[in-house]
Amino acid sequence: MSLLRKGVIAITGTTGVGKSQLAIDLARALNGEVINADALQVYKGYDIITNKVTREEMLGVSHHLLGFVESNKEYTVQEFEQDALRKISEIHQRDRIPILVGGTNYYIQSVLFRKSLISSSSRGDDKPDALAPEEASTRVFEQRYSAKSNQELWEELRVADPVMAENWHANNRRKVLRSLEVLEITGKRHSEWIRESEAARESEEVLRFPTLLFWLYADAPVLNQRLDSRVDKMIERGMFDELDQLAKDLSDSTALVGSSDNFTVGLKQAIGFREFKPYLAASSASTSDSPALNLDSLKQQGVEDMKTSTRRYAKRQIGWIRNKLLPECNATLAKSVKAYPYVLDATDLTTWDASVGTLGVSIAKQFFAGEQYLPDAAATSNVAAQLLSEVKEKPNSVIAWKRHLCRVCSKSAEETRSGVAYDVWLNGDDEYTQHIHSRQHRKNVRYRKQLAAYGGTFPSSNARPQRNNGGSDDSSGDGASSAGSGS
Repeated sequence: MSLLRKGVIAITGTTGVGKSQLAIDLARALNGEVINADALQVYKGYDIITNKVTREEMLGVSHHLLGFVESNKEYTVQEFEQDALRKISEIHQRDRIPILVGGTNYYIQSVLFRKSLISSSSRGDDKPDALAPEEASTRVFEQRYSAKSNQELWEELRVADPVMAENWHANNRRKVLRSLEVLEITGKRHSEWIRESEAARESEEVLRFPTLLFWLYADAPVLNQRLDSRVDKMIERGMFDELDQLAKDLSDSTALVGSSDNFTVGLKQAIGFREFKPYLAASSASTSDSPALNLDSLKQQGVEDMKTSTRRYAKRQIGWIRNKLLPECNATLAKSVKAYPYVLDATDLTTWDASVGTLGVSIAKQFFAGEQYLPDAAATSNVAAQLLSEVKEKPNSVIAWKRHLCRVCSKSAEETRSGVAYDVWLNGDDEYTQHIHSRQHRKNVRYRKQLAAYGGTFPSSNARPQRNNGGSDDSSGDGASSAGSGS
């Protein structure tokens, strides 16, 4: 069977980088069909906030798994995996090319790779190696253990699975709970699942399809400006009309899944919902008799919070691509079924055709002509060469991680406003290395040196230098935070 009959194109990248446009370019040039891999665009409604591609923008290209789930339902990654695999099979049967596109990278990874998820049905011979982000079953599990303290949960994990307990700080409640849940729902320790999966990666074919993966990339300063501008354009298109609808839906227990103040489930996870919660609450309470409510200020704050959240989300997406998805692809290059990652530089939109559209189509045509015709991925651009050189040959082993305590950024009780001490833990060598090179850590190093110069106590408040709070610095790129930080 030729690659044309069994191959898949996948497109990943940050929000707002142009993934949908590239998918349409490829589909039109290669007789393809698009499968949406965005966890929020699967839901009906709220097309502006979820940034769905419009019918006009599709240019006649068939799109699947887009806007088909009712907003009062919760659609899981396991359901997506099944639906996407069925669509890929149907598209192959039509002698067309499936193009999987979206920014929800664990959705893409679940489809491309076997053994990529642990779910409530994961018993028997299937040995996945990773956990999907929070699902409905996990929240039920968390509610059942809500009365237990972080330390009590960690002690329970230490008895049940000491290897995983060593990886998680006691205050990293979410990950401690998840490891306990894996044992309960599968009957097997989380660390055992990981060991078996990593062994399978070395000895088995875990990639389902020959895959051409495009990472659509834009430099952060340019991308951040583009993301801010996109929020402004969403407002122009009528985003606040959708927020008015959200206010109505939040008051209707049947309209959206979860309680009205829970923005971590279903469609309500969309950036732009939680950020405007204060505005929506004040708007609902506002009457002609209460002119003191400053709706304009809350509205503007919501806009700024939405822009900030979007930039942070883009940063997390890059972390997943760089540290998880691309290493998984690289690990297949020694196997018979391979995933070939390519970087396309979308920083300068004025050169889109040459650096993204035309180049992407050319690479895709070579891929389906035969893998031997593919160009050197690092030779396509300077950006590609740099980014691909930084990607590991295979993903890091979770159970090989070592937790690092940063004593420089940790605070004693005397140093905190609340009078409560906390530690800054980093999970794994990579996170620790990123942290010690971060702006936040360097500030605290200077603080410690100045403190030592005064013999451990500053003579007056005027002499005391500014102390960084030791928490996560959004501009630094590190994953550090106070006790409870995770990967």
